[in-house]
Amino acid sequence: MDPADLDAIIYVVQRRQVPLRWQSARVACALGAREDVAAFDVPGTRAAWGMTMALRTPGESVRRVLVIEAEGTGRPSASLISD
Repeated sequence: MDPADLDAIIYVVQRRQVPLRWQSARVACALGAREDVAAFDVPGTRAAWGMTMALRTPGESVRRVLVIEAEGTGRPSASLISD
């Protein structure tokens, strides 16, 4: 999939750090996503999936969301939620 097709990137943060690291924005930049892609760091997997479902409600323009969990899992994982 072309990163330019992503509508949102959600990065799951397991450990709260100050200041926030904004990993989602770093991932968006590294992938070459569009400048208007929505990028969020969300505390915990449950919050990330809740945010994903909220973004993808009928009538919204968000169709493709990349959810990344790379902290504290031992192995990074990513899921693409798309219609």
